[in-house]
Amino acid sequence: MMLIAAIVVATSHGVLVAQSGSLAMYDLTATKILWSSNGVQTPTRIATSNDQAAVIDPIVNVVHIVDLGSGRGTTVQTGETPIDAAFMDNQAYVLERDARALERVGVDGARASIQLGADPAFLRVASGRIYVYSRASGVLQEITTTPFAIARTLNVAPFASDFEIDAGVAYFVYPRAAKIAAISIPTMKPIREISVGAVPVDLAITPRSLAIADPSAKRVWMIEGEQSFAQAFARGFLRGLIGLGLTSGNRDFPTGVDRVFVAGRELLAYDSSTGTLYRGTKPIAQGVGPQAFSIGAHAIYVWSDTVRRLQRIEPE
Repeated sequence: MMLIAAIVVATSHGVLVAQSGSLAMYDLTATKILWSSNGVQTPTRIATSNDQAAVIDPIVNVVHIVDLGSGRGTTVQTGETPIDAAFMDNQAYVLERDARALERVGVDGARASIQLGADPAFLRVASGRIYVYSRASGVLQEITTTPFAIARTLNVAPFASDFEIDAGVAYFVYPRAAKIAAISIPTMKPIREISVGAVPVDLAITPRSLAIADPSAKRVWMIEGEQSFAQAFARGFLRGLIGLGLTSGNRDFPTGVDRVFVAGRELLAYDSSTGTLYRGTKPIAQGVGPQAFSIGAHAIYVWSDTVRRLQRIEPE
């Protein structure tokens, strides 16, 4: 049997923890279990709304949709290899990689599906629409929910390691080329590309900066900018075109961090090779699974396999 570490997600109802065959909702103190129920055998991802969660098992092609308040849920068979999901208007939209499809599962059980490009790898929601980036084919597709249809398609470079949307701009991170590409969502046209670091792999966004994880350089590059990515390039990005030092706020780490997060004013980084979670550049937890932690509104939650319990890390 494939063993999956715990998956932790902070929600509006508490902290949801999925393990093989089980689900548990903890209170925000991480000391009390509010409810527990059966879950999928190989959970790999959890998507949430205010009231629901979709726990994904890509091995047997199922998604378990659960009510966050009560723990009651239903398991839905999907197409081949579900890898992500999102909720809109109380309906679950499930991204199925090998089926090359986005499937809608309604509250009444109604189903509908849209075909996508090769290797759909990232699903994002922005301004009431769904955006899917297919990695192998290099396709960005904009999908409306009413009607459930592909509205626009744009060919972009393939094999991005991360895809994020903020303030009407889509960002693509390309490790091999060591660059970030920006696409205007309103116009579906490229804005600009910029060289960043050695092997950038992950991106987090704040209102005034981009944080870019570069495990090869053992660094998180910080790029200053305005909310508009176009304005950011005009003011600050052009200074970093050589891709060496973009701002004085770059953070160096003892290990190769490959994921980065922004929580309020705090920067968190994670090194998947050692399981080390950093706040700023200080390690705050070690031996942590890739999805065994979550950033809540007022704390960080980490599942410890050593003591088999959920831990709450208070803000500084």
